Amino acid sequence: MTGEKSDATAGALPTSYPKILLNVALVLAAVTAILHLYIGIWVYGIPLGVPLILIALVYLGGIGLIAANNRRDLWLKIGIYWVVIVIVLWAASAAVNAPNTNIALAYVAKAVEFVLLGILLRIRTARSYGIKSGIGN
Repeated sequence: MTGEKSDATAGALPTSYPKILLNVALVLAAVTAILHLYIGIWVYGIPLGVPLILIALVYLGGIGLIAANNRRDLWLKIGIYWVVIVIVLWAASAAVNAPNTNIALAYVAKAVEFVLLGILLRIRTARSYGIKSGIGN
């Protein structure tokens, strides 16, 4: 690989994202990652907290890839599904009364993730309708 930044499709017009929404999404993903790290390390501890630590690492990796503009369009699309999966898995674990799923920090993390999901969906909608307001790929 040459290290080039690739477009989702060759020959496509550059995609524009509302800069403020993209920045808010990155900040929300960072907050979610920090919350998952905190819950994984200090609430659950090792080894029970390893899945939460891994979730946080995925969020941080996504932030890095999106900030570096490495296939940003693809990662923003994958991010929507990732957030949905994390929320559904938490809801399933809460439904079976898994330990520490009902603590206040878990609800805060899910609230941040719901807002993040809304922002990611809005970014995709803005992209779909060709709304231009700020930065390009």
